[in-house]
Amino acid sequence: MELKQTYLHVKKTLASAAIDSADLEARMILTHVTGVSVADLILNPDRAVQDDHMQTINGIVARRVQHEPLSKILGEKEFWGLPFTVSADVLDPRPDTETIIEAAIRRFRDNPPQRILDLGTGSGCLIISLLHEFPDAHGVAVDISVDALGIAKTNADKNGVSDRCTFHESDWIESLSAGDADSDTEKYDLIVSNPPYIPNQDIENLSAEVQNHDPILALDGGNDGLNAYKKIIPALNSQMHADGIALLEVGISQAEDVVRIVKDTGLSVRGVHADLGGIPRVVEISFGEK
Repeated sequence: MELKQTYLHVKKTLASAAIDSADLEARMILTHVTGVSVADLILNPDRAVQDDHMQTINGIVARRVQHEPLSKILGEKEFWGLPFTVSADVLDPRPDTETIIEAAIRRFRDNPPQRILDLGTGSGCLIISLLHEFPDAHGVAVDISVDALGIAKTNADKNGVSDRCTFHESDWIESLSAGDADSDTEKYDLIVSNPPYIPNQDIENLSAEVQNHDPILALDGGNDGLNAYKKIIPALNSQMHADGIALLEVGISQAEDVVRIVKDTGLSVRGVHADLGGIPRVVEISFGEK
């Protein structure tokens, strides 16, 4: 088949399976498998697609129409303009989470952080993107999943920051040292996290792509979706530098509950940052006037 014919066939097949972004994904599949550019799809539509490429394309499409995420099939997802390896062991990086990166850049524009902690790192998309933006910073990435840490290490290598990042297997900060209570030397200027925040009774209502292909540990936030915040926020007292901040992603309609937990812990909320859709997405925490 020719490029244009293949593209139209893939697009139609995906659309018939109710894939919303059938047009975009058809282009992504063709460019990934054949190595042609998007421009080639337009300028050289009569170019033949090799038989082995056609078999690979058909195999990918067969999996995608079963609502396996394309990123998991191709093994890669872009975040903050950087390539990230993904697998069934990690949550797919999502555009909403880039709100954390944007907020960090605004807060540290004039005084870049030196030490960054990422709790529940998953693919490593947050810590790696932050180290890319702050080239003098060093990072620590924590996850309870050994398999997720393996993916994060791969991504640190891929994006050239592995020499500035260490990885720890831990249930949040359980295995991290609190450091000297009278010194900020070993504490963090910036702490970030995109913890699991889906109430467990809501997981069955998620899309098939998420429910069946993202790790449950990265989704299940307990009965009210707030379990992780109840562990993370009190721990900020021992891990955060006196002048530092924490940026925590929250789910839809959860910002007020997380703000309440922050205040109950004696910390201060510096602001709540909305994502591109206008949804309150990131709670910014500090010691306030303490």
